[in-house]
Amino acid sequence: MQPVDKDWNELVRACVQKGGGQRVRLWSFEVKKELNSSNVRMSFFQAVSNSSWANEGYLVATNIANNIDQELRMLSALHGIGVILLNPENPSESEIFLPAIARPEIDWQSVNRIVVENDDFKNFVELVSTYYQTGRTRGQDWNKI
Repeated sequence: MQPVDKDWNELVRACVQKGGGQRVRLWSFEVKKELNSSNVRMSFFQAVSNSSWANEGYLVATNIANNIDQELRMLSALHGIGVILLNPENPSESEIFLPAIARPEIDWQSVNRIVVENDDFKNFVELVSTYYQTGRTRGQDWNKI
């Protein structure tokens, strides 16, 4: 037996214990101003590194250069990260350029790694943990811009 949660942050352990990731679906978004031939690979692998823990991970940009379509399709197919073209004036009119490949479970080991490194993410996991414990969400907690 290997107790993989032995060194996990208590918030992560509580999320796994209370819900096991099955009561919610979690998304992650890596946002960039622009994707072009000089930054597409670096941006994509940042999305892979920071978003592959989630049920669905996306690379989001307000502008996508025309000459990188093939590269994005190949990377998305290999790593399951989707791509969204964001309309900053009207986000509801944004376009899913490439859909993410949905994962059935959260990668809690990766969640724990990011919780240790990122206080904003730790706050996010705390909100998820609160939901698992209470079954309630509060709009003022989730809709911060």
